[in-house]
Amino acid sequence: MYTTKITSQGTISIPSALRKKYDLKTGQTVTLTDNGQITIIKNTDFATLRAENAKYLPQSPINYKSGDGFAEHVLEKYKK
Repeated sequence: MYTTKITSQGTISIPSALRKKYDLKTGQTVTLTDNGQITIIKNTDFATLRAENAKYLPQSPINYKSGDGFAEHVLEKYKK
């Protein structure tokens, strides 16, 4: 359990141990929800999501010959 004080401006500090545990960085936003208790939810920015999901993307771009590319990709891949 951690204890923190609320300032006169209504701000709180998140203890260092929790910032390290949840990899919270300066300037990052969090969401507070009120469900009978206050819950802090770590928000993830798009740059972080892209970096985390990069391993699932093809290493080289897929070049399509015509149109939006999807139909051509399917035709090329499955030769139908």
